[in-house]
Amino acid sequence: MNEHEHSFPEKRRLKHKKLFETLFSKGTRKLKHPLLCMYSAADLPANVPVQVGFVAPKKHYKTAVQRNQIKRWLREAYRQHAGPFEQILSEHDLPLALLFITLKSDNISYELIRDKMVLLLRSIEQELGHDR
Repeated sequence: MNEHEHSFPEKRRLKHKKLFETLFSKGTRKLKHPLLCMYSAADLPANVPVQVGFVAPKKHYKTAVQRNQIKRWLREAYRQHAGPFEQILSEHDLPLALLFITLKSDNISYELIRDKMVLLLRSIEQELGHDR
């Protein structure tokens, strides 16, 4: 196993305003409560199969501590389970922009986020027609 297989480098982070606008206007939405995933094909730099963003809205999580912890959990869950997903995207040359948004939930935990992240990634794979 490659030591960098589970990393989340800077070039994989969704930052460009145009990509965010594309996701909100034309992106496909998948919901596995409390996670909403928006994704769309994107024009990404070479050797970057996916760019990912994570959101914990201030509307639902009032303190910065809560929002930061939830985003940390989202990044960790994605990092842990994205290897096969990103490999499939690379092999089929399908660059995607992904945005994970946490909806309001009173009993949110890392385990819940991790489980829903796995379900969302598998669901996106199936919709793209590339089952494991």
